[in-house]
Amino acid sequence: MNNNSYNIVVHVVNLILLGAIGFLAFFSVVNISPPVQDPISDMFKFGLFVFLLVMWAVNYWFQFKKKKWILPIAGTILYIAIALFVGGVIMPFLREIVTK
Repeated sequence: MNNNSYNIVVHVVNLILLGAIGFLAFFSVVNISPPVQDPISDMFKFGLFVFLLVMWAVNYWFQFKKKKWILPIAGTILYIAIALFVGGVIMPFLREIVTK
């Protein structure tokens, strides 16, 4: 019973994370403002989403393989912290370097 409840928690937590990635991806593609062609921005958005998906897959695999109760909580918090750091600090820094 304990193993089944752990699997349910891991699957639900990771589906929520995957839904958040999909939400971000959808609203980065759908834009109601006038179209502005910016291939650099599109390249960085694509790179960010690939990074988020790879990081999500590693997080999910690690949680499912190790089967320790602290991992869904710690993994999710760490995932969100890394995603915010990469999306808010690293990607703008790299974009600034590339565009200059």
